[in-house]
Amino acid sequence: MEIEYYQARSLVREEKNGKIVHLNPYQGCFHDCVYCDGKAENYHMHEDFGTRLKVKENAPELLEQYLRKKGYLPVNRKKTGTLMDMGIKPPKQPEKIIVGISGGVCDIYQPAEEQVGMARKMMRIVYDYGLPIELLTKNKLVLKDLDLLKKINENTHATVCMSIVFSRENEHLREIFEPRASTISERFETLKILHGEGIDTGIWMMPVLPWICDSGENMESMVRDAADAGVRFVLPGGLTLKPGRQKDGVMACLGEHFPELVEKYAGMYGNNNKWGAPDREEIVRLGTPNWHPKLKRYCREYGIKLESW
Repeated sequence: MEIEYYQARSLVREEKNGKIVHLNPYQGCFHDCVYCDGKAENYHMHEDFGTRLKVKENAPELLEQYLRKKGYLPVNRKKTGTLMDMGIKPPKQPEKIIVGISGGVCDIYQPAEEQVGMARKMMRIVYDYGLPIELLTKNKLVLKDLDLLKKINENTHATVCMSIVFSRENEHLREIFEPRASTISERFETLKILHGEGIDTGIWMMPVLPWICDSGENMESMVRDAADAGVRFVLPGGLTLKPGRQKDGVMACLGEHFPELVEKYAGMYGNNNKWGAPDREEIVRLGTPNWHPKLKRYCREYGIKLESW
């Protein structure tokens, strides 16, 4: 992976409800998952998305500037640079926001993170400012920062989510669609370790690929392993295929590995919806499996909370 550093002008994306903000310190992702929505042109990523990582070198400074502007102070820092250093009581802090260091469309814990260490730098700032954190990744590398996650969790709250759509029995599918990410067994083991250390955990089961990972066997196995790992919730989501290189990449992969599904996917996503949403009429016409009732039943049976958007 070629690593390139640059000075960025933006880092934070706010959700409309104002309760969570997302950080995107990286552009590009070595995981390079076939279905990745981040490859879509509307994200303005570079062409060599999977082989060149652009690092926002000033991401920690941008994060601190953002938090200060919002009225937060570094309450867990010995030297704060404020009147608190003189023993003066700090003003009332704004309502806490959740900081999502998930990288958005680019996994913050892709292999280069071991060298760059951007996640840890930003997590340290989040701890200093006494805010809760939420992470999403496909990589066991998150465990390298377990000590800091525990400190944040003790101070406020930490949630770590793993993106998983294939069961351990379907590792061969992971090798096709997510060849550079951690194995499914490694992800479940990571969740188990985190739970054992008191960290809240969840699974983002998305995207559920029609006729590939929407079977009852695949989903029940995943939910069973989630329960064994102490996972609290599952958040599922369907596949979106935006016109352009994301859709082209998925269709090429299907042509190579699942030629019998090419026509079905072409029908479902032939509307070329700019957001990648499938054609509802085609979903019915093709008899696309409705996986949600099955997943709901398995989550109930194994004591896992089923979340929704």
